[in-house]
Amino acid sequence: MKYARDGQESDTRRIIEYLKEIGKAAAEARLETVTISTLLLISPLAKEACRQEMEYVMISIALALGEIGKVAAGQRMEIPAKVAASCLGEMVNTAAFRQKKKETIAVIFALGEIGKSVTQQRLGYAAESTVALLGEAGKAAASQKFEEAALNAELILQELGSKAIEKDLKEAADTTARFLWDIGKTADKQGLDRALLQAAYSLETIKFDADDRYLMSASIVAEVALQHFENLDIEGLEAKLNLTPKGKKKSQERY
Repeated sequence: MKYARDGQESDTRRIIEYLKEIGKAAAEARLETVTISTLLLISPLAKEACRQEMEYVMISIALALGEIGKVAAGQRMEIPAKVAASCLGEMVNTAAFRQKKKETIAVIFALGEIGKSVTQQRLGYAAESTVALLGEAGKAAASQKFEEAALNAELILQELGSKAIEKDLKEAADTTARFLWDIGKTADKQGLDRALLQAAYSLETIKFDADDRYLMSASIVAEVALQHFENLDIEGLEAKLNLTPKGKKKSQERY
């Protein structure tokens, strides 16, 4: 904290690196209390780094929290994984409010890493809460017109939703569909056409996967969300986004 308050960015990042390695080692050894303590030591640094406008320190903190949370989840330690995700959730609120685009993207990436690990380990409660935090991060990004960050959140939510369906994590799967809907609605309000299209694409994927696995709740949530977008001119938006400056269409890419 002293290094951060004094604006010593390189020293602050060095300490964060040490704390990350301690946290990962503690998680690998299944030392739950030490892992949680390390996470709670890192979190206050994020607030100070944000006040000091330390962009790269914020990114380092986000990635450190993500790595520790991922390792903890891999060891099936649900509480430390949830703590790491919660710390990242606090960070993204501050980053988005302060118009910090790079930091917002870093937090979304880190939440995705934890989300993948808790879903793979079938830690249902942690998976649901991490997905919700990621969804809130995506909404915050869309509200600030950080389209790249919103797109990243949508793609990760789609991946997590499909994995949750595969692992029969009903609540996590439902939550992914609900937040894709929310991000899509926010993107629509903000005029973020690519993020709006991606929300629709991702919901289609979730619905298809849910139908394939007979997971009706997620399928229904996705179907209701898709109905919200049914009045949109999807083909028109696709054509608009695939036009080059000379008016020629590029090959279609889904973001």
